Amino acid sequence: MFKEIIELGRRLETGKKLPPPGYYFYGQSKPIKWIVHLCFDDLNRLYIENTEIDRARPFCGKTSGIDAHPCIDEAGYVFGIVKQKGGGTDKKAKDKHKKFLELLQKTCQSPLVKDENLKSAIWIVCSKLRSKEIEKINNFNNILNKDWVSFVFDDGSFADKHLFEHPEIQQFWLEELKERTRQNTDAGKAKTGICSICGQYQQMAKKIPVGVKVYKSNAPHPLHSYNKDAFVSYIEGVHIFEGKAHLGQCVICGDTIARTLNYLTGNELHYKIITQDRRDGKLNTDSARNQFALFWLKEEQLLRIGETTINPSDLLKNVSILMSKPDSADKNAPPPDLIQLENMLNTPWSGRDASVNIAGNEFYLLVLSPNKGRIAVRDWLNISLDKLQQNLKAFLDAQRIIDPYGKEKRCFGIPEILKEIEASNISKEPYKAVEIGNPNLSRQLLRTAYLDEQPPSVLLEAAVMCMRNMKIFDEKKMTTQHVLMATLKMHITYRKEGLKEMETLDPNRHIIGYLCGRLLSILEEAQLRPVLWKINTTLVDRFYGSASSAPASVFGTLVRRATTDHFPKIRKRQLGYKALEELMESVQSEIDHAGGYPKTLSLEGQAEFSLGFYHQRAKFGEERAKNKKQKENKEKNNE
Repeated sequence: MFKEIIELGRRLETGKKLPPPGYYFYGQSKPIKWIVHLCFDDLNRLYIENTEIDRARPFCGKTSGIDAHPCIDEAGYVFGIVKQKGGGTDKKAKDKHKKFLELLQKTCQSPLVKDENLKSAIWIVCSKLRSKEIEKINNFNNILNKDWVSFVFDDGSFADKHLFEHPEIQQFWLEELKERTRQNTDAGKAKTGICSICGQYQQMAKKIPVGVKVYKSNAPHPLHSYNKDAFVSYIEGVHIFEGKAHLGQCVICGDTIARTLNYLTGNELHYKIITQDRRDGKLNTDSARNQFALFWLKEEQLLRIGETTINPSDLLKNVSILMSKPDSADKNAPPPDLIQLENMLNTPWSGRDASVNIAGNEFYLLVLSPNKGRIAVRDWLNISLDKLQQNLKAFLDAQRIIDPYGKEKRCFGIPEILKEIEASNISKEPYKAVEIGNPNLSRQLLRTAYLDEQPPSVLLEAAVMCMRNMKIFDEKKMTTQHVLMATLKMHITYRKEGLKEMETLDPNRHIIGYLCGRLLSILEEAQLRPVLWKINTTLVDRFYGSASSAPASVFGTLVRRATTDHFPKIRKRQLGYKALEELMESVQSEIDHAGGYPKTLSLEGQAEFSLGFYHQRAKFGEERAKNKKQKENKEKNNE
């Protein structure tokens, strides 16, 4: 996992999408506010530019101590300014300024700084700071203690470039960072060992300066994964794990991983929120129930899908739509449309050029969550693009099913499934929408969709339980019902024959649970037709739970009641008596042939029951809509 993140980080650095190691974007709240301009040819030419720019700068992490940065820092370090915003003063400003000058001198003397022009520039800066010449500039008094200050020369070999961005300053800072973050042995020497990530013999890091930020409003937290003896690399001079270099990694690898993850979390193309711990409208950002998916491709290749060339960004948008929620504050907003993804999956994929093999490219997905002041890795998925196409297609095909009205077939994304499962579960507080998706279930569904693992069994149990909640059959809950049926169909048909037939009513399906479900729908239709579908409580409201779990206990009574009470009225009012009676007798005959009404049904049998009931009900709805349309057309023609 870390190897793949490091590879992405290196690629992003090469493409200038990621700052160099040891550098960090401080954000708009801490911009560079002042630039001191100097000249090689005219040492008396000085001026201070007031600006607000956010550039990646040297970063050594939050600390209560005094830690200077090379060629750029807060004004308290650069000039020793004590005046703070709001009227306070910084009592440490004098010591900070001394530390800054010492670091500039150390930079000049470092063997890593070989550019003579750079050395001259640093000595000029030191000279101007010691002589206090800069303090005589008019707008100097506007500078505050916490304002960031940078230095730029307007002539010479690196004119108009910030000194802290010089490659040799970057290299020096990386070595300095190693020293500041190293873990020492009891003898005071740097602990060294084999980095568990890069495999090189390195100094072991005591801390990684950059944390990972999963929420924009939250402070970054460290990513700690190597926290047991078995996972720690060999560290020279250390025999006891407790209190030692528990990260087992060098600062360069740790820093690169953190910067790369922050790039992913800050980019909507690579970042999705899977579940959130939101109670009564308030988000608990520190809860481990919050889970985030970060995803990317091993190689940024152009692909050919059918006759269309697609870039990596569009590919990521499409394959991640299964994790997408409605991008709206409106809770009733429609879910993301999967049609574009379905069309893409039904078309062959290949590299744009004959030399490109998509089987060699991979899709990576990392699931993170906050956990007591740190970021924890919850799951890691990687799959080749050719298999990814097959797996996503299998996931959608397995759940595609007709809607409750018999009009269109649909499949659903993971957030929709989680939302409806949680909101309708009979074990929850009645009629109160649950805002927290099950994080374990979400990860299992991700593995089903992307890795082709079997759907989690707990999802089957939850969906079956949901169907016993009578509110599911309310007209306002048709979307919930549709999602639940898609979930049950996925369990029944995943990677099996018959998934296409089960998108709608399958009259050739002779499984006893499915037949019993169809029969209950027929009996409900027999009850509804005489009253023209206007009734407060149907037999489904009263008997669905017992009929779906113990068919033998209720079907005898329900069939007799339908035969004596409802069918005579249907025949008398000419509401399709013959066709409905023949349908009921046909299904009853198949049930008898299968061994009669079972005493009990297993969970899978109850899922079959729900699908049979739903399919038959949707078929009746389709026929009603068709008959209504024909009647309207006939009346229109007679006018």
